Amino acid sequence: MTLIEARKILDDSEKHSKGIVEKAKEVIQTSLKSKIEDTKMEKMQKSKMAYGGTAMGKKHFYVAGGSVTLNPGLKALRKSSPEAFAKITKGKTVKGE
Repeated sequence: MTLIEARKILDDSEKHSKGIVEKAKEVIQTSLKSKIEDTKMEKMQKSKMAYGGTAMGKKHFYVAGGSVTLNPGLKALRKSSPEAFAKITKGKTVKGE
């Protein structure tokens, strides 16, 4: 029995036997359960981690998107004192910054 047939049977339930009406109710309940499960799966898929970029040799991921960049303080430190910057960042180089 399809979902459309089940709805028609329930609309005119007094015209059909009790067994057919019960079967129609089961079909509709099964359909609703599958729709709820599909909605849950969609929500779970939406919350996957998104790649946010690479900084200091590490990959960064974010749930809501976004990107990773070198903060302004470290950028200024790199210009004024490359030795201190290298010490803080353990000598890692930053590409594109």
